[in-house]
Order: sequence, then C-alpha cells, then structure tokens
Amino acid sequence: MLNEDFLGRIAIVCIMTVLAVLSAIPLFAYFHQNASVSSLAVVNQVLATVISALQVFLTVGRLPPKGTAQGIEPRVTSVAGTFLIIVAMFVTPALESEAAQMVALCLIFIGMAGSVFCLYWLGRSFSIMATARQLVTSGPYSIVRHPLYICEATFVLGMILSHLSVLMVVLGAVQFLVQYRRARNEEGILRQTFPEYEGYARRVPMLLPRFFRAGAAVSRRS
Repeated sequence: MLNEDFLGRIAIVCIMTVLAVLSAIPLFAYFHQNASVSSLAVVNQVLATVISALQVFLTVGRLPPKGTAQGIEPRVTSVAGTFLIIVAMFVTPALESEAAQMVALCLIFIGMAGSVFCLYWLGRSFSIMATARQLVTSGPYSIVRHPLYICEATFVLGMILSHLSVLMVVLGAVQFLVQYRRARNEEGILRQTFPEYEGYARRVPMLLPRFFRAGAAVSRRS
C-alpha cells in the first residue's frame, strides 16, 4: 500500500505541477500584454493555478493511508473523474456567445472557489484515489458528505456551457456518472476503515443539503 501511495504521490505531484505551470502561463500574457479579457476570466485562471498548486502541496504533505479501495475500477474512475473534463476542454471548441461565456465564467468561478475552500478544509486528508486517511466531518463536510464533488460539478456545468456541443454534453454526463461512482468507492473504504462513518452518513446527506430536501418536501405538500 505504501509503495503504491508513494508512486501515486509522485505521479500526482508531477501532473499537477505541469497543470499549475500551464495555468499560470496565460496570466503573464494578460498582465504583460494588457490583453483584453474579462476580469472574471483572469480570476478564474488564477483559481485554476491555485487549485493545481494546492493539490501539489497537499499531496506532498498528505497523511499515510489507512485503507485504499481495491481493484482496477476505483483507480480508473479516480483518474477519469479528475482529468476527463480537462481533456474534453481541449477537444471541443469554445462557444461563440458572450452571454453564454459570461454565465459559464460565473459557474466556473463558483465551482473553483468552492473547490479551493474544500481542498483547504480537507488538508492532509486529500487524495485523488479512493483512500482513507483521516475522517473529515466538519466545515463543508458537515453539510454534505462530498462537497468537493458538488463544487467540481458546478465547474463542469460551466465548462459544458462554455464549450457547448453534443460531444461536450456526452463527456460531461460521463464525468458526472464517473464522479458519482468515485464517491461511492470512497464511501466504501471509509466505512471499512472508520466505524464512526456509518453514524456520520446517517446524519449528513451524500450530495443534496437537507434544506434543499426540506424545500422539495414542502413543494410536494403544496
């Protein structure tokens, strides 16, 4: 387990370092060439750089694993869930609509800002693979069990709108399914590793906050 975790750490550090550099390069063009771009686009580019750099930092200092999901499927879904939408962005053209791009930028901003917060809260428990390191149940994890995936889903919605096409919608749908399966894999290993996880899962919903459920129930009664 330790060997796999060590190799995985090296791979993620290398990949995320490359992504952080690639995200930072356009910022120099914005600032040095006075490029005419939306301020929100620049902020999103900064957030993309921060997210990649933060994942490098957290991966280097993460806690040793107490349990890891077994088999090839959890590994495939973890990698696909992390990188699929990034690949999709490069194989689909951006939509030529200022209104659509502005809404997309807002969704991307919300998703990335929330992701930064969730990553910060996870701290040394962060892992791309379905791995149990330490059970985090406070902060955003007291509202839903997978707040990081909710933020990432918001980002994906923004990317789908920004690069709207049949292919992008299909890839986005695959991304959502893969992420749901990834969350289930994580819950499986957390249940095996931490006996208290069962009680946590009963108290805290998986993806939809309770106030949304309460609102839906009121609507049905009305």
